[in-house]
Amino acid sequence: MLLGFGVANFVGTSLSGLLLQRSLRMTLLLMPLAMGGIGLVLAATGTLPWIAAVLVALWGMAFGAVPVAWSTWLTRVVPDEAESGGGLIVAAVQLAITVGAAAGGVVFDAGGAHGVFAASAMLLLGAALVVFRGFWRRPVLAAAPLAR
Repeated sequence: MLLGFGVANFVGTSLSGLLLQRSLRMTLLLMPLAMGGIGLVLAATGTLPWIAAVLVALWGMAFGAVPVAWSTWLTRVVPDEAESGGGLIVAAVQLAITVGAAAGGVVFDAGGAHGVFAASAMLLLGAALVVFRGFWRRPVLAAAPLAR
């Protein structure tokens, strides 16, 4: 399953350029939505190994586009401070990993793997809502098309 996740993550990272050329907003919105939906299905059907393997691979593919999309957004929002912004993203990701590991352990102790998938799905769907509200409250910066 981990090999499938890794290969799918590579494919998702590779395909992210195509998604970003179409729409940065939609990419930033659809990836957490997809991952949240996959998490809910994993929580419901995670005991079937072949379904879990496919869903974990799909999760990896969706996740592959996330770092690329957020880095692209960052370079458009603060083009003159991309290195500083990148450092802030790295710090935020490290904090999220730390908090997620601690909270995930508590959730796992209380509800097992199904609880972890359900909790992560709720967090991802909440993140998609935040992205949705943020994008439609203010205009997107005009930016040059992505370099090939």
